[in-house]
Amino acid sequence: MAGPADGSSSRFIRSVPLVLALFLMSSLPLLPATEATSSRNIQDFMITGGIDPISEAHYSVWDPIFLEVEVQSNASTPTGGRTIVAEICLGDHVSTATCPSVLFSRQTPVPTLNPQETTTISFVDPFYAVEYTNQTYTVVFRFSSEDIRPDDDRVAVKFFLDEFFQDIIYNSNDLESDGILNPEIDYPAEISVTSIGWPVDELVTVGWTLNQVDVPMGSSQFCMYVGAGFFENPIPPADTVPPYVTVEAYALNDVINATINATSLSDGETYSLRWQVVTGNIVNTSNSGSYDWESNGSDISIQMDFSQMEEGLHCVRADLVLPHLLISESSSSVTVSGSTSSLQLPLPDIRFPSEGLYDVELWVQSVADPNPWNNMGETVRIEVSDDVDIVVVGITPARGDEVVVQVGFENFVKFPYGEDALKVQLRNDGDMPWNATLNIELFNISSGYSLVEGYPDSCTKRIDPGELVSCIFPLNHLGLFVVNATTTSSTNLIDIDPANNYFETQIMMNQTSTGAYVAVPPVDDVTFETGEPIMFVAGLAPDSPLPVNYTWKIDYIETIGYGRVLTTTLPMGNHQITLHVRHSLMSPTDFDEVSTRNVKILNRIQFQDMPIVTTGEAVSVEEMDFEILDVSFPETIVHAQAVNIGKTPLRSFDFRLYPTNGQDLNVDYIDFWGNISQLIPSSVSPASVVAMHVVNGSSGVLSPLDTDDLFEAFESNNSFHLRLNGVSSGSIMLVGDMAPVNVTPLNLRTEKSAGGELTLLWDSEGPIEDPYFGGWRVYKRVEFPFRWPYESMDDFESTVTQNFVVDLPGNQTEWKDPNPLEEGKCASYILAAIDHQGLVDYTHGNVTGFKDVGNPDLQCGDSHPPDYEMQDIRISLEYDYDVSPGNESDSHSVTVTWIYPEIPDEDGDGLPDEENVTWSLYRTQNLPQSVEFIEPILTDLWGEPFTSESYTEIQASGEDGLSIGQTYYYILIPEDSVGNSDYIVRNDNTASILISDMFWEENPHLIPDVITPDRNHENDWMNSFLEDISDQNFQTSSLVAIVIIAINLIAVPMVINRNRKIRRRLNFLLEKVGDRNSASQEDDLEEFFD
Repeated sequence: MAGPADGSSSRFIRSVPLVLALFLMSSLPLLPATEATSSRNIQDFMITGGIDPISEAHYSVWDPIFLEVEVQSNASTPTGGRTIVAEICLGDHVSTATCPSVLFSRQTPVPTLNPQETTTISFVDPFYAVEYTNQTYTVVFRFSSEDIRPDDDRVAVKFFLDEFFQDIIYNSNDLESDGILNPEIDYPAEISVTSIGWPVDELVTVGWTLNQVDVPMGSSQFCMYVGAGFFENPIPPADTVPPYVTVEAYALNDVINATINATSLSDGETYSLRWQVVTGNIVNTSNSGSYDWESNGSDISIQMDFSQMEEGLHCVRADLVLPHLLISESSSSVTVSGSTSSLQLPLPDIRFPSEGLYDVELWVQSVADPNPWNNMGETVRIEVSDDVDIVVVGITPARGDEVVVQVGFENFVKFPYGEDALKVQLRNDGDMPWNATLNIELFNISSGYSLVEGYPDSCTKRIDPGELVSCIFPLNHLGLFVVNATTTSSTNLIDIDPANNYFETQIMMNQTSTGAYVAVPPVDDVTFETGEPIMFVAGLAPDSPLPVNYTWKIDYIETIGYGRVLTTTLPMGNHQITLHVRHSLMSPTDFDEVSTRNVKILNRIQFQDMPIVTTGEAVSVEEMDFEILDVSFPETIVHAQAVNIGKTPLRSFDFRLYPTNGQDLNVDYIDFWGNISQLIPSSVSPASVVAMHVVNGSSGVLSPLDTDDLFEAFESNNSFHLRLNGVSSGSIMLVGDMAPVNVTPLNLRTEKSAGGELTLLWDSEGPIEDPYFGGWRVYKRVEFPFRWPYESMDDFESTVTQNFVVDLPGNQTEWKDPNPLEEGKCASYILAAIDHQGLVDYTHGNVTGFKDVGNPDLQCGDSHPPDYEMQDIRISLEYDYDVSPGNESDSHSVTVTWIYPEIPDEDGDGLPDEENVTWSLYRTQNLPQSVEFIEPILTDLWGEPFTSESYTEIQASGEDGLSIGQTYYYILIPEDSVGNSDYIVRNDNTASILISDMFWEENPHLIPDVITPDRNHENDWMNSFLEDISDQNFQTSSLVAIVIIAINLIAVPMVINRNRKIRRRLNFLLEKVGDRNSASQEDDLEEFFD
């Protein structure tokens, strides 16, 4: 087929050929250029337009402006390697598409594109306002280098940034586009909008526009045979309303030539002329087409050929439609205030006038809205129909299964007798809700298919589209019948498919037994308590005759009630309950239909144990009593089963039921109410409390209640209700949503000690005696500080999971870290509260070195001992002699004087590197290398740099006193503010003194005069000797000589005696070897020893 766009055989019958000829002639000069261009590869890209920001759009000065632009390749082969630039400047420069002064510039590469491929280029960095006032901006998108067509290589977009930005934005609507709606019904609707900075109670207009889609304006068809055959077209009825459509066609060989005419067209209206060829009720899609145009009022005629048509009857059909016809529009005003992300605004009701397809356009607008471009919603396509199609689905038994039995050579469906016997199902396959009336007729086969008295019977139902409903009818006859069901004529007249409005089947009714049984209780030996209401329910076979009478008895004798359902109480013991049933087909002489059920009635007791248990009951076959054994707080361990459900253990209580006669106790259930305020803190909501079994209290093992057990707590009256089945005793733990105990470590700080040790100090705020407060948990991290605070438990645990150190008692306010910090290492500590089961509370804690801004400060230890030396240390000895009558005494005293050194400022901060350096003074009688294990005689000595201090010690008796004739060493050792000291003895910090007896120096008058011998002796040698005695060298030489003489006097006899022993030993040896003749040798030996 060739449509009007083809140039083969289609012709527009008006001035179209002349215009087309002129157009072709004007294009002839371009043919060489076109041919030349296509012969080579044109590396041409073009910017088709900016995407973001939107032209003339307003944005807030506080919002980022993202940049996006669309690029298309006009090259003849895949091409890449281009770079696109985005430049932003102040002012309106759209006309020049050039920024005179660039505020912001970014560039990004363009990917390789296939010919005619389009892509969106997004720039990574957004633009932010340079001035926070109302400003006009221009963004210029351009390629970094121009190609052969520079006119399409740049584009400019103007936008606005507002200081006080306001906008109303359409989001969505609640129209259902999936279903089918009905005409002449008002449908409510609303839209969702976003408001930004909207003035208070400013009016906005919301509304809709309704367009009907593809409105038929006229149609016509023409049928003919291709090949042998003839078809006489009926004359179509003449259109009474313009415009008019006619089809004229004829067949020549296998080609159909058709002419479609559209006349009496409206000026300015947009039409769509659509045609198709139908062959044997099948549309030939290859020979279908359409032509859309805006009419100027002139008639139009389209001629076309359909070739290669098969033999047979073909019909050419043409339809003239309006693609869109404005039906109606409506709007209303509502007030909006402030900023809301999702605001629902009601629309005027929407009414569709007739069947068809409709497009609904929804919108919001306001004169105060600077951005009309985001006020229009999407177009919603709605199908409107008023088709009615009621279907009689079938006829089935209303009770029991559908059973088919054969009677003779025919099949019959078995139906029950009596009430609620027959069911007819109706379904609405149309598009409109409908009130359908159904009639059934019953014909007795045994009496020649006569209509049974009382029929037809009817039923009326309202059926929504797609809904399936049922009508139930009685059957009060036995035998074989034909039954049919049909809708009434009021439905059949407008039903689009009346063929499915009728159903017929053959049925039989012959059931004369009820099949009665006791349905509830379902089994024998079900137990109940005394005084408990017991429900008995009778069951029947599905096809039982109805109606039925029910009588309930004990042991076939004592009547206890009537009806299909009986609720009663029974005395304690074992009972057989009998159900007696009679139906309408039974004669007075017929026996009852009977079914039995055995039940057991147990003992029930009432109890209380104030103040916890206010009332309760238990059921058993034995006599028993109840007591609370113990109420206690949970063990201070983690109860995992409670933690897993997000609960905190609160309090446990133990109870028991015990037999009063000493027998074993079998309990059916225990049920009691209590005062929950006796068991949980007042801060816990009873509604959050859950009961769990205590499996192992010391290990914190809990288990949930069984599924048939019950626990509930009520905040309105602080009560709880517990029901347990099959237990006579138990231990119950109450767990709930408990807020952490409000205990916080304030003023968390560290105190340094010697050797790099740190001590944590804090002040506890809150009720530390609270039994649900478990103490403190310490976390430590070296070299990198903890942050504080934390947003969630997961956030906290992910930070400290590897840094746990120790748990501390709740009454403790300090803790010394047993692991000193190495030199140059620092640490951060978190101290957090833990509850009574050892779970940390990250909301009640603190961190060392906390600051309002930034990470907390690290806490550094100090293990470096000072090695400073005194500027000068001196020592002097003094003597004091008191000659007062009666107080005669003398003493020696030692005074040590030193000058404090200046502490250096090596870090250049203007302060000494260490403050509060103190000194200790030691006294020893020898000079050690270290005084670590010696007690000082003075401590905590301190002075300003270059100031002096002294210490005086007076001679005293005793082990630690100064003694005459002894040498003493005085040693000064520095110690820093945290107690670090290496105790090393340094020369510049040491002074020594020998305490000599100064008595004679102070009392020379007590020394007797030296008697000098008279040297005028008559013997010169004597005079010389007396003179030499006073010479120091002589005295020394004389002393040496005297010592040598003394040694000889002692040593020579010892040597002689030793030699004798050696000589006797040698003689013994010589005699033993028989060398007696060596007289000369013996003489030599004797001579040697002599």
